[in-house]
Formats: sequence, C-alpha cells, structure tokens
Amino acid sequence: MLGVTKMVLQDNYVVYIEFNDGQNGVINFEGELKKDHREIIRELLDLEKFRTVKLGYHTLCWDNGVDFAPEYLYEQVIAQKNVA
Repeated sequence: MLGVTKMVLQDNYVVYIEFNDGQNGVINFEGELKKDHREIIRELLDLEKFRTVKLGYHTLCWDNGVDFAPEYLYEQVIAQKNVA
C-alpha cells in the first residue's frame, strides 16, 4: 500500500514529500488549487489555511477536511521529476 511517510512544508504552496517506497520530491500545489472549481479546495489558496497541512492516514490532510490520495501525490512527484 502506497503511503506518505514524511512531509515538510517548504515555501508558500510547496511541500516536500517522502513515500514508503523511497520515492521523494516536492509538489507545488498553487496551480492545482487555482484551477480546481471546488470551494473546499480553493479555501487552501489562503496561505494560513494551506499551512495547516499535516500527515495523516498515509497522505496529506488539511484542517478543512481536504486530503489527496497518496497515488495522486505520487504521480505529481514523478511528473515534477520528469519536468526537471
């Protein structure tokens, strides 16, 4: 089962993530938050709310109830590495 084992909030909407298979990298959430039409996601554009991110249930969770599937986060980390 894929899961996030470590996260470190870096700058603004950027989070460093490590997975239980050893993969790691950073995700900049700003673009995703801006293009998502759901209000609960868009709330996280408020940096104070975004900074409530924490590790829970093998993924990233926020105080407003938002979480992302670890598989989605994994894809984002891989995509960022392929761009670099």
